[in-house]
Amino acid sequence: MDDSAARHARAEAVAESGDHAGAVKLFAEIAEDSRRVLGLDHPDTLLARHRHADCLDDAGGTAQAAALHAAVAADRARVLGPDHPDTLLSRHLHAYCAGETGEHELAARLHAAVAADRDRALGPDHPDALLSHAEHAYFLGLTDRAAEAARVGAAVVAGRGRVLGAEHPETLTSRHHHASHVGDAGDSQEAVRLYASVVEDRARVLGPDHPETLTSRHNQAFYLSATGDCEGAVLLYDGIVRDRARVLGPDHSHTLLSRHNHADSLDDAGRTREAADLHAAVAADRARVLGPDHPDTLLSRHLHALYVGRSHAPDEAVRLFVSVVEDRVRVLGPDHPDTLLSRHEHAFHVGEAGDEDAAALLFTFVVQDRVRVLGADHPHTLISRSEHARRVGQTGRTLTARDLHAGVVEDRTRVLGVDHPDTFVSRHLHATSAGDAGEVEEAVRLLAALVVDRAWVLGPDHPETRASRHAHERFAERLDLG
Repeated sequence: MDDSAARHARAEAVAESGDHAGAVKLFAEIAEDSRRVLGLDHPDTLLARHRHADCLDDAGGTAQAAALHAAVAADRARVLGPDHPDTLLSRHLHAYCAGETGEHELAARLHAAVAADRDRALGPDHPDALLSHAEHAYFLGLTDRAAEAARVGAAVVAGRGRVLGAEHPETLTSRHHHASHVGDAGDSQEAVRLYASVVEDRARVLGPDHPETLTSRHNQAFYLSATGDCEGAVLLYDGIVRDRARVLGPDHSHTLLSRHNHADSLDDAGRTREAADLHAAVAADRARVLGPDHPDTLLSRHLHALYVGRSHAPDEAVRLFVSVVEDRVRVLGPDHPDTLLSRHEHAFHVGEAGDEDAAALLFTFVVQDRVRVLGADHPHTLISRSEHARRVGQTGRTLTARDLHAGVVEDRTRVLGVDHPDTFVSRHLHATSAGDAGEVEEAVRLLAALVVDRAWVLGPDHPETRASRHAHERFAERLDLG
């Protein structure tokens, strides 16, 4: 073995041992020496640079790895040709590293291009082509294009099933992701059906205690909850939590996640006090395992406070939210969306605890900051504006509340559409605030139109349609009484 091959083998052995930083140093040296002796375009130089990029990624330098893979891909395309398997591999890894750094849009675009070129160069049934399509679908899902991800993923499932077999681990992985994309695209019932099949096959092929089987069971419970079968989801999560605790350990992040979701499903099932207690326990365990400032710990504390408030304990919720807001400001920053969400909930529960003046003032600042950070038309901004208007009305400033609600109606109609449920809520609040301000005839007119629209969209017997009808009757009676 010549010196260059021996050095390369030694670097590979160091990488194999897990010493990624050492491998980075060795491959960087090999690449530089090869460039100086053999030239930039020599295959050995290109290979050393490729492996240098791989080890950078393994060592945590993913952004540097992405840039180096992109450079190697360009040089391999020039030297070996754009359709050479090594060129396509470098492009694939560039896309992969881009995704790992959080550039999901870029990763989706790069994987789509590599998939198309691998189809052409290697054939659509080549495992590498199918891998690129699978990655494309995955990153489409991460960029909120679930319907497109489901379409691409369905083709990957069919291709891998045909080429690798229905029970091959990669086919099962594609089926798992496809089910998730179907659910995220809005078809929760179909997602549950798909996950039931994946769970059955993963349990048979990998074993019931395999981490991937448990992940599919977790996701099945998630989408079952989305269908409205909250009690069924509670039962599934109860079993998943027990099995993940037994297999992975009670402190494993996946176990904690299932406990977190179990708590949410308890609330969905109307068992809000149990949900609050479970989130408190998860928050304590996450603080111990992940640290008190970890975002997941802060999320559990936020939800604990939220469900305490929903359990008719607003004073306790206010106390908890004060602490959560303080820590989220310190850890995430005052403008982070999660911080703004906790401030919104803090203001809401201050009002629920009876201090409407303080709540209205707090919402004034929340609205200002959400407009500045998220934009005036963001759904969260509109929610805070609506709640601000409601709290202003509760302080007796009915004319101001009427005008604030009118502005929210106008903007929700423009942003969300005239028939959106949130627009209906704002129209109802605007109408009743007009009536409370003494404009009874206007309230009757607005509510009459809203009753017609809610009956058309939601149905005549929907609770919100009935609420608007009742309000209309109340103000009409007042009008008749003069």
